[in-house]
Amino acid sequence: MARVKISGVKELKAALQGNVSRFPNEVEQIVAKHGARLQDQTQSNMDSAYTAGYSTGATKRSVTLERSKFKAEVQPHSAYFGWLEFGTRYMSRRPTLGPAFSKIEPQFRRDFNNLFK
Repeated sequence: MARVKISGVKELKAALQGNVSRFPNEVEQIVAKHGARLQDQTQSNMDSAYTAGYSTGATKRSVTLERSKFKAEVQPHSAYFGWLEFGTRYMSRRPTLGPAFSKIEPQFRRDFNNLFK
């Protein structure tokens, strides 16, 4: 299975270390809100990216959101998602998760910056 690597996570973790304990409920709400938005945006991107006649919607239906107190994981579980996201030598890429993250991440950071000011 292909993996998507997101950079900047270490820096974000370091910035959050001291502040999470001061605002646990607010942090949990921000993580939950943006995790749900990431899932919705990913599925919305899939609607527009996967338009070929053979598209079944299985990859869109496979996208899950797993949340814990301070963590949200959005994952497509179709076996071929990596091929769709990154392409193959026979097929051009149709990225959906990466662009969704790029759209949601600045808003996520902004909410944390506003909370910690």
